[in-house]
Amino acid sequence: MATKHKIPGSSWRAYIESAFFANSVRKASMAELYRLAVKQPEIIVTSHPMYKPGQFGLPKDAKVLVSNDGGIVGRTARARRLVREMGKERDRYLQILGEAIYHFNRRPGLWLEGIVGLHPDFMVKAHLVGAETDAKNMLDWGINFAPWMKPWIDAYKKSRPLDEPDILVFTDPEWSHPEFPNGLVIIDEAQNCIAILGLRYFGERKKGTLTLAWTMGVRQNMVACHGGIKKIGSRPPVAVFGLSGSGKSSITNSPDHAGALKKTERVTVIHDDAFLIDLEHNVTVALEPSLFDKTDSVRFNDPDIKYFYSAQNVGATLLPGGKRKIVCEDIRNDNGRCIKSRDMFNHANSCERPGMVIWLQKDTSLPPICKIDSVGLAVAMGASLSTLRAKGVENVPKEELAKLVIEPFANPFRVHPLMVDCHQFKKLFKLGTGCYIMNTHAFGLPDNLIDIPKELSLAIVTELVRGNIEWRGWKAFEGMLLPRNGNELFGNDYEKKYKPARDPEYLSFLRDRMQDRITFLSNKRDIEHDMESAFIDPLVVARTVIDRIVHPI
Repeated sequence: MATKHKIPGSSWRAYIESAFFANSVRKASMAELYRLAVKQPEIIVTSHPMYKPGQFGLPKDAKVLVSNDGGIVGRTARARRLVREMGKERDRYLQILGEAIYHFNRRPGLWLEGIVGLHPDFMVKAHLVGAETDAKNMLDWGINFAPWMKPWIDAYKKSRPLDEPDILVFTDPEWSHPEFPNGLVIIDEAQNCIAILGLRYFGERKKGTLTLAWTMGVRQNMVACHGGIKKIGSRPPVAVFGLSGSGKSSITNSPDHAGALKKTERVTVIHDDAFLIDLEHNVTVALEPSLFDKTDSVRFNDPDIKYFYSAQNVGATLLPGGKRKIVCEDIRNDNGRCIKSRDMFNHANSCERPGMVIWLQKDTSLPPICKIDSVGLAVAMGASLSTLRAKGVENVPKEELAKLVIEPFANPFRVHPLMVDCHQFKKLFKLGTGCYIMNTHAFGLPDNLIDIPKELSLAIVTELVRGNIEWRGWKAFEGMLLPRNGNELFGNDYEKKYKPARDPEYLSFLRDRMQDRITFLSNKRDIEHDMESAFIDPLVVARTVIDRIVHPI
């Protein structure tokens, strides 16, 4: 078996594990969860057939269920508390958790078992406990990962043994506390357990579970990846890393790159959100069998709806014939979501480690594509990945959405030290994986931006994988290369639109963005003690080169 039973190694795990064994809690099947979810007062039972419900033990006539969460329809990062950072506050939070579990266990509760990881190299047993009144979220969790049933059980029993305890997830969306109006998430990553209190959004359960799985993977000498990975034909896999809204899913899941791919260049998608790269065994493992994707581009009666298992935070309407249909395109609210099958395209559960890594950045100082020519700079640019937050994806004030943010390796769910990720990616690049940066937003100075269309981004990935891009040095950015044949591959106006200028105004803008990265990483080093100078120095060198160009001695 993959994970194994262990006596709780912390008070946090002891509290959470004990919650599963109260008289009020019973083990639930997927079929029971579906029956309960259909009866939840706030759930909408649509007329859309659920895709292949039999694989989950659900009725053949099961329908897509819609859950809407109220005013908050995204993740609430500020609710998160890490046990290893609590210090003197530890006893206070432990008391809060104890009270939360006591009151939870006074109500009927359900226990669902599942599996995280789709390859014998990494399969982890996971347990979710929640209230009867939260059956829809529990059903979605079982679908998003893999419920404890065949054929997943058979694969799990044959998987590589890991010296790790099972994942434990405790949830109570009805919890409230005057000091925590935005909810509270307590994470003990060392003991593979998490408590999610006062939060209804399904994404909190999904990402909380993945957070623990990623951390476990890192302890097994793997690279934790919040990104997408695919194969095109027989070429080495390509991995793209970016926050929601960066184009990560659009690039990963595109079957033909907007017509740029040939029929012989068949795409095989591994996953568009979460995977692990095993550095010792040359395998990349998808963690989920399903996709949790935005529905902002899903039209009314879109044919893709036939692949839906479930939906969250979308609208519904009643047609004259009596059918209840989903209304997406973020008409009701931002960040509408669905859980759907990967059967909508060719897919696999694993592949070899990627031949190239692409950092997707929304940094307008950078052109649409660059190649990084050194391992140190590749890690530095990933550790200082710059982007804009996707509208509505996170529960943050509106003014924050307009600000450029730095999210190391595009993984806001990382709870292990940042330096661990830096060294893991360094190992990956030293094994020969190439590194590139794609700006998927717009290029130029703030008052003169040139849009970068999705079709161009897809064409760039196509030519990258084919190996057709010729490179030349970027004199103003030490360690970075630019396309030499951009016009030939991407249209006669590529250089005109996207060639970095040599004028002082643009170079000063580029320098300021470099300095933002340096400052961010330096603060990680000096204040949080979670960064090394070796991963800052390549950016300092690049900034110094610009200084010499703008202000020659």
